[in-house]
Amino acid sequence: MPRLRAAVSLLLIAIVGCSSSGASNAIGGNGPSGPPTPGATDAGASGGPGSQGGADLAIRGGGGGLDGSIGPTDGGVVGTSKCGAPLDAIAPTATSIVKDGPYSVTSYSNGLPPSSAYKSLTVFYPTTASGPFVVVMLSPGLTEVLQYLRPWAQRFASYGYVAVFVEANDTNNDSEATRADGMWAGIGAIKGENTRGGSPLAGKLSGCIVTSGHSLGGGASISIANAHPHDVTAALAFNPYDATTNFSSIVAPTLIITGQNDTTAPPAQHGRRHYDSMSSSIVKEYVEIQGGAHTSAIAPGTIPGQYAVSWIKLNVDGDTRYRPFLAKATSGLSDFATTLLP
Repeated sequence: MPRLRAAVSLLLIAIVGCSSSGASNAIGGNGPSGPPTPGATDAGASGGPGSQGGADLAIRGGGGGLDGSIGPTDGGVVGTSKCGAPLDAIAPTATSIVKDGPYSVTSYSNGLPPSSAYKSLTVFYPTTASGPFVVVMLSPGLTEVLQYLRPWAQRFASYGYVAVFVEANDTNNDSEATRADGMWAGIGAIKGENTRGGSPLAGKLSGCIVTSGHSLGGGASISIANAHPHDVTAALAFNPYDATTNFSSIVAPTLIITGQNDTTAPPAQHGRRHYDSMSSSIVKEYVEIQGGAHTSAIAPGTIPGQYAVSWIKLNVDGDTRYRPFLAKATSGLSDFATTLLP
C-alpha cells in the first residue's frame, strides 16, 4: 500500500507539471497605443464569400465547455485546450484580461503564398508559447491597412494564438464580399504553413480557425462562418458592416462587438440585425459599447479586448475560467444579449 500511494503521488505531480504552459519573456501593458482613425467611411456591397482559396477545411468544434467541464469528452484532457495546447498556467483576472497576454510576439510575411484574392498576409505568433496553435484570421475595413489592426494581432498572439492579417487588394474601393474571398484564401494559405519547409509554424498549427475583422472585415468574418459553417471554430465581428445577409447558417460560437453611435454600420441595420438573424440555438453574444462610434472596436480597448479574448478562451479552448468576463458589464454598455449559459 505505501508503494501504491507513492506511485499515485508521482503520477499527480507529473500531470500537474505537464499542464503548465511554462510561459516566459512576459510582456505587459496594452501594446501599441492604437491605430489612427480610418480616413474614409466604410461602404460596399454585401454578400457571402466566394469559393476562391483553399479547399474546405475539415474543422469542427465550437461551443463546448459550457457545462463547466474540460475533459476527454471535449476532445482533450484536464489542463489541455480542446485544440491541443496547454491551458493558461495562470488564471485571468479583471486586471490582466484588459492587457496583452504573457507571451512575446514575432511576425513574418516572407514565404507565404501569393493569391489573387489578397494583396499580402502578415502572421503574428507567440514566440514563447507551446502549440498546437489556434489561428485567428483578421480582415480590415475600408481604407484600413495593417497598422489599424496590428493591436488586435498583437493582443491575440500574446495570448497564445497565431493571428493572420489579410491585406486587401483594393482597400479603398472593394466590398465585404471581396474581403471574405481574401480571408477564405488566407485560411488555405495559413493551413499550408503547417507543412511548409522553413515555416516558423511548421508542425505547430491546430485545425481550429477563428475568423475576425473590423467593419467590412467584420462582415466578412461572419460571412465565412455562414457560408462554411463547419470550417470555422468561432467568429468575432468588430463594428461589422453587412446590410443584407441573413446569418442563420452560422453554427460556430459568434461574438459581435459594435458601438451605440456607429453611423457607418448602425447597430439596428448591421450588428444587432446580424445577431438577431443567427439561430437562437447557437452560442452567440452581442456587446454594444455605450456611445461607441464606428471605431469603437477597431482596437482591443478595455471592453473589446476583454470580451474577444475571453470568447476564444472559453468557446475554442474550453477554458471556463474566462466565463465571468463574458457576462454583461456593470457599465459601459448600451445593449447586451447572449445565449451563453450562466
